[in-house]
Amino acid sequence: MSDLKRFEHLKIQLQAIKSATNNFAEDHCIGRGGFGKVYRGELDHLEGHTVVALKCLDRAFGQGDREFWNEILMLSLYKHENIVSLLGFCDDDDKKILVYKYASKRGLDLYLNSHDLTWVRRLKICIGAARGLSYLHDSESAGTQQRVLHRDIKSSNILLNENWNAMIADFGLSKFCPANLQYSLIFSNPVGTFGYWDPLYVETGLLTKESDVYSFGVVLFEVLCGRLCTDNYEKSQSFTELVRKHYKHNNLNEIIFGDIKDEINTNSLKAFSTIAYQCLKRDRDKRPSMNEILTTLETALEYQNDPCLLMVSSHPKRMPIKNKFKHLEIQLEAIKLATNDFAEQNCIGVGGFGKVYKGHLIHLKRHTTFAFKRFGSTLGQGDPEFWKEIIMLSLYKHENIVSLLGFCDERGEKILVYEYASKRSLDLYLNKDLTWVTRLKICIGVARGLMYLHNPPRTHQKVIHHDIKSSNILLDENWNAKITDFGLSEFGPTSQQYPFVVLNVLGTYGYCDPLYEKTGFLTEESDVYSFGVVLFEVLCGRLSMHNVNDKHQALPFLVQKCYEQNNLDEIIYGSIRDQINPGSLKAFKTIAYQCLNKEREERPLMKEIVRALETALRYQGS
Repeated sequence: MSDLKRFEHLKIQLQAIKSATNNFAEDHCIGRGGFGKVYRGELDHLEGHTVVALKCLDRAFGQGDREFWNEILMLSLYKHENIVSLLGFCDDDDKKILVYKYASKRGLDLYLNSHDLTWVRRLKICIGAARGLSYLHDSESAGTQQRVLHRDIKSSNILLNENWNAMIADFGLSKFCPANLQYSLIFSNPVGTFGYWDPLYVETGLLTKESDVYSFGVVLFEVLCGRLCTDNYEKSQSFTELVRKHYKHNNLNEIIFGDIKDEINTNSLKAFSTIAYQCLKRDRDKRPSMNEILTTLETALEYQNDPCLLMVSSHPKRMPIKNKFKHLEIQLEAIKLATNDFAEQNCIGVGGFGKVYKGHLIHLKRHTTFAFKRFGSTLGQGDPEFWKEIIMLSLYKHENIVSLLGFCDERGEKILVYEYASKRSLDLYLNKDLTWVTRLKICIGVARGLMYLHNPPRTHQKVIHHDIKSSNILLDENWNAKITDFGLSEFGPTSQQYPFVVLNVLGTYGYCDPLYEKTGFLTEESDVYSFGVVLFEVLCGRLSMHNVNDKHQALPFLVQKCYEQNNLDEIIYGSIRDQINPGSLKAFKTIAYQCLNKEREERPLMKEIVRALETALRYQGS
C-alpha cells in the first residue's frame, strides 16, 4: 500500500525474526497481552547485535491492522528517552510483528510489591513515566503541532530497563490531537483497560489529555500501595474508591505498601499523594497537567533527599469547556418559544443526530430565522459530536461553511443554532430543475469550503470533514453552498504527510473512501473521494445509493464503468444534458473521475478541483 512506503526502512524480514526467536519457541516467550505474545531475541541491527522484544499481533485477541500501523506511525514520529524505541516491524506471510529495544526488567506491574523497589526508586520511575507523557502531551517539546493521547496508560505499559529507567509502551490505541487548541478534545468509542480508564471518557466518549492524567493517577497509587488496581481485596469498592476514601480520611498509611512505609518522608508523601489524588478528580478541569505532575513528583523526590525543604504545591483551576463558549449560549426557553415548543410543523429535517427545526429569534437586535439542530440521545450521537461541532464552527469561518450562532445545553437538551439555509440541502434538488450553471456554482462553493478546511490559516489545524455528502451541503436563498455537520471531523497539522489512523471507521455508505474503509487510514484524499461522489450525483441527478441494495448499482461503480467505456452521456441527468458545453463537461467529468481514483496519491488536491470546476464554468460562458 502506497501510504506505507514511508516505513519501508523499518521493515525486517520474517526469516530473521524466526531465527532470532528459534521459530517463536516457547522458551523465548517473555509475556502475553491483549495483542498476543512477546518474545525475546537477538538481531543484527543498525545498532549492532541487539537484544530485542518482538510483539506478535494475534487477531484473536481483538487487535488488528489499525493498531499495528498506529503504533508504527506513533513511534516513528515521537522519540524520547522515556518512550520505548521501535527498531522495526515485520509484515510478512500474514505475520504482524513489532520489534522494540529490549527492556530487560519488563513491566512495572511485575514490581509493585517487590522489595527491590525502594521509595526513591519508585519516585524516579514515576518521574520518568511523567516525563514521557509530558512530552507526548506537549507539542513544542516534540517539535510538532500535535499532542498524542496515549489512551491506555497502566503499569504494564510502563517498561523498565536494566537501570530501572521507565519507558512508556503500547501505542496501538493512541490518538493525535491538535496541540494549539485550548480545548484539546477528540471523540471516540471508549477503549482502554478496566480499572485505569477515565470514567468521564467512558460515559461521554470525550477523550482529552486529562484522560491520560486520570490513568496515570491510578498508576501513582498502585506504586504507593504496592498492588494492581485490579487486585480487588475489598469487594465492596474499587481501587480508586479505596484510595480516595483513605486520602480524604487522612489515613493513607493503612494502604501504603509495607516495605516502603517507614522510608517515606512526610513531605514527600504529602506531595506525592496530593498530586495523585488530584489526577483522580471526577471533574477533568480540576485535574493537573502532566507538567504540573512532573514538577510535583520532582519536588517529592527532593523532599525525600532533603527533608528540610518546605512544602509548596498548587495548580490553577481551568474553566470547564462550557464556560469557554458562554457567549454563544442560548436559553432553552427562548428556543422553545422560537419553535413553538418543537412543534412538528416546524421540523424541517431528520438525521442521524435527531431533528432540525425552523424558528425565529431576536439576534443582534434583529428578528432572524434560524435552524435548531436538536440532538436525540437515542439516535447514537451525543456529547462528543455536540461539543466537537461547537469547537469546530467557532474556530473555522468561511462563506462556504455553515455559521454556528449559538447552542443550548440545558435540562438534558443539546441544541445547536445555525444560520438558516432557506433551500435546505443539495440532496433535495439533484433530480429537480437546477440548471447546469447553478449546479457548477454549487460545486465550486463546496470545493472552496473544503479547500479552506484542508488549507486553513496558519493559526489553524487542517480539518478532514469525514462525512462529505449531498445532504451535508446546505443552500441559502441565492443557492450558495454551505458545508455542514462536523461531528465526525478530525484535526491535523497542515504539514502532516501521514494519515490519521481511525480505529472505528465512520461515514456514510456510498460516499466513504474504499481505502479508508479497508485500512482505517483517513486522509484529506478521503474527503476528495466523497466529494467526487457528490460531483457525479450533481451530474447524474441521483443519490449515490438511492433505492439501491446492490453495490454494483451504486453511483461510483456505475460512473467508473460508464467513464471507462466512454458512454457517460447515458447516465447524465436528462434535463441538463442539452445545456452542457462539451468543454465544460470534459473539464467537470475528468476532475470528478480523478477524485474516485483507487490510489489516493492519484486523487487531486482541493485547490486543483476548484481550478478545474472554475474552468468548467468558464467554458459554459459564465
